[in-house]
Amino acid sequence: MTRLADYDRHGRVWDLAPATGLLSPAPGGPCHGFVHLPGHDEHAAAALYAAGPEAGTLWLQYGARRWDCATVTVRQADLPSGGRRFTVEGSGGSGGGPEYEFELPYPAPDTGPFDPAYDWVDALADDFFLWAADRLATDESRRTLLNHFLAGFPAP
Repeated sequence: MTRLADYDRHGRVWDLAPATGLLSPAPGGPCHGFVHLPGHDEHAAAALYAAGPEAGTLWLQYGARRWDCATVTVRQADLPSGGRRFTVEGSGGSGGGPEYEFELPYPAPDTGPFDPAYDWVDALADDFFLWAADRLATDESRRTLLNHFLAGFPAP
């Protein structure tokens, strides 16, 4: 079991069974990543966490599927329809090119009434997939996140 903080509901903590993707409520304690519970048009929980002995591994998980973040490229894109698309790419495509291992189209979070102060920080807070893609964009940010998650942190 891996203890995770709820990305969307501050103060809630979950235990994740990595092999199945199943969650169960957990008492407080050091968390090793974040979990996002399914929203509209999503069918499984998504998580970004660190686990493993010593150096550990940074994992991205959606339901029972999970990826070592050092071996994939993660992207999030805005769609012309106003929705968004989150993708995980590996290198198993024909000719050695990228291959989509996972693709999740989803609606953009509702920001509510017009807010002139709404900025990038607000967008990251509202969208787990945008946040995950941003955190996994560079080797340095992945390494920083891995170290933070391995050390553990209290649920916000």
